[in-house]
Amino acid sequence: MKSLRYLLALCVLVITSSATFAAEESPEDAKLRAAIPLGGDFKPNPKVGAFVVVGHGARIIVSKDDGQTWKQAFFAAPGADHGPWATKSVAYTNGVFAVPVGWGAATIYLASDDGLNWRHLTSGATKVPDGKGDPRVMTGAWSLTGGNGVFVSSGYMTFSATADLGKTFTTFGMWGKFKDDPRGKLSAHHIGTVYCGEASGRFLALGDNRGDTGPKFGHLFASDDQGQSWKWITPQGLDASTGRGTLKCNGKLLVMTDATAANAWTSTDAGETWNGPHATGTQRASLNVVNGEFWLCSKKSRASADGKSWRDLPAAVPESQVIASDKGTLISIHAQRFNIQRSTDGGQSWSEVHSFVPADIKGGAQGLRDGAFGLVAP
Repeated sequence: MKSLRYLLALCVLVITSSATFAAEESPEDAKLRAAIPLGGDFKPNPKVGAFVVVGHGARIIVSKDDGQTWKQAFFAAPGADHGPWATKSVAYTNGVFAVPVGWGAATIYLASDDGLNWRHLTSGATKVPDGKGDPRVMTGAWSLTGGNGVFVSSGYMTFSATADLGKTFTTFGMWGKFKDDPRGKLSAHHIGTVYCGEASGRFLALGDNRGDTGPKFGHLFASDDQGQSWKWITPQGLDASTGRGTLKCNGKLLVMTDATAANAWTSTDAGETWNGPHATGTQRASLNVVNGEFWLCSKKSRASADGKSWRDLPAAVPESQVIASDKGTLISIHAQRFNIQRSTDGGQSWSEVHSFVPADIKGGAQGLRDGAFGLVAP
């Protein structure tokens, strides 16, 4: 009887865990997705600066006047961390913004060349394996990254990329690709990608290590052909990392923090070798690239130009993600906050410039999860 009770409890746990991750879409969700126009024919005209920030529900909020005024340009339906409207990333390249929407359910990529009008990034010409015949459905994406006219998505053991702004896509699945690797079976999840800059043209991705052995920092993957194929690299110098943190690049220098952000590592060769650890003087901080510098924003915010020497930032800098415009204006967002703050004096002072009423839904912070700045059509 005891064994039976244990088996029943285990079944309930498995069912509950699966339901938490794989949130099924409703017929209404499918209708909303189908009603969004297809893309693939964007006309980039990068003339006007724009901030784009996003949150669950496919909430997309935009400013085209250096963060002074804001407009909610798109919202689909209330969403949480898992489901068809989970939204936690935004990318920019060559006059186009793109936002992946969905995690643990059907995923779409929305895109805009003016920041205000949004449609599917894909033209519908490429049907990816995850789509099950629906040309609008893309591969699951934990993050989306843009660089040199290419968008690359990464999520759970699968990458996809488009080098022609949605006309076509390539897909790379890692299952079985590294079966002869001496490190053994690869088990990764929550893969986030960065663009390493024009010098190398490399996309680098950091994923969780879900296995019982291997590096504590996670796993690093690299693509040198615009995201079409990937290799599982063996970086040097990360042995002292105590857990996966965050990876960012300013176009030349890579910085990775550990899980607490108390230490940082740097790389100047697109992730092959690393130098560190370097004490940051703070912890539990979000890592940002602001005007070429690396900012760690927390209760004690710090900044560094080289990832090695860190200095104090103004005490007024919020615990948050900070994004800079080409004019030096800063905006601040946070997953637990329902507003946007703005600074025009390098972070010395901040004012609220936009607020919104969050969706009444459980299962994920309803604030703003990511943001980016770029030039778009007027």
